[in-house]
Amino acid sequence: MGMVAIDCFKSLGKGRGAARRALLVLLLLWVQEVAAVESPRVMLERVAGQMLAALSEREAELRADPHRLHLLVEELLVPHVALELVARRVLGKEWRRASREQRERFAREFKEMLIRFYSSALLEYAGFRFRFHPVRLKEGQRRAVVRSEVMRSGGPPHSVNYSVVLRNGEWKVYDVTIDGVSVVVTYRSSFAEEIRRGGLDALLEKMAHWNREEG
Repeated sequence: MGMVAIDCFKSLGKGRGAARRALLVLLLLWVQEVAAVESPRVMLERVAGQMLAALSEREAELRADPHRLHLLVEELLVPHVALELVARRVLGKEWRRASREQRERFAREFKEMLIRFYSSALLEYAGFRFRFHPVRLKEGQRRAVVRSEVMRSGGPPHSVNYSVVLRNGEWKVYDVTIDGVSVVVTYRSSFAEEIRRGGLDALLEKMAHWNREEG
């Protein structure tokens, strides 16, 4: 889009007709760009399909080697998570008090914890079916909730809802609510208790230990 826009702006000095044509081209390009944004429901359906297909094809291998499963989650799922926003929401007021080094370390360790959380969830939901409900977005809306059900034969469905935010033309997940329980709120409560006991640095040490232990 960049070179086309430059050429259009160059044509502005060649008369009103050229200017109108240039502005029309820019408008059409902008409309195409907006229309190209993938809907949050489509994004989640696509990612869930990729994850479940990979698990179906490589289930024995991935169950035998958790590290490979972690790499798969990092490759397919993590790019669609608003990691910094999740870290800020989980840490709450402590994020504002933390130093830059503490924030970076927390984000790094929390990312590893999320990878392990989603890896465990993926194995648990192997063979289940996902149904995502339609999402109605208003013009300019930048946050939404995508509701879904995880269904299994012989049992009631689980409600799994994804809170998403539009960032740089892509919808990214910043919270997941499973049967009414928010992942962010659960972590925030647990971490707040750890911070009250020993402070943020002590929590960071524990997170690093948990990640090494589970790795």
